[in-house]
Amino acid sequence: MAIGVLVLAIGLIWLVLIGPLVAGFSDRAAERDQLRATLQRNARLMPALPVWRAAAEAQRATSPRFSIAAPSEQLAVEALKARVTKLAADEGFAVTGIEDLQADAAPGSIRVRVDMAVSLTQLDDVIRRLESEGSYVVFDYLSITADRSAAAGRLAPIDVRMELSSDWRPVGSRSS
Repeated sequence: MAIGVLVLAIGLIWLVLIGPLVAGFSDRAAERDQLRATLQRNARLMPALPVWRAAAEAQRATSPRFSIAAPSEQLAVEALKARVTKLAADEGFAVTGIEDLQADAAPGSIRVRVDMAVSLTQLDDVIRRLESEGSYVVFDYLSITADRSAAAGRLAPIDVRMELSSDWRPVGSRSS
């Protein structure tokens, strides 16, 4: 019986005093190891900080290339439509229709459908200019129909339908 009481007393002392003390040392050791690993990782990253700052500044400088800035979504759509209309005037082809597809657009983006009659050379120029000038646009859909050429038996303008999308970012209106 005395041995049982002794074992019980040692067990209680272990559970009440020694166990939590050992667990505390173990927890603090694990926390020190984690802090040491964080310190080493930060020490490796610190020399690269000027490079990261320069990259962030370069991205900030090129951000207008990735979205159309406008006070509202509808004005961003109108800006994209105006860009396509100006492109048509510059290249000398006819835009037969421009339709707003905002109902199908993802949040933060704008989308339009453009129907036009162009020559193959003009189509090449349109695609090149839309991809490289102004803010970037994405061609979601492109359909080319050459029915007029087949019916006439000679080279004629081709009918093109394209759906374009672009990101837009809100900016304050410029009222004086």
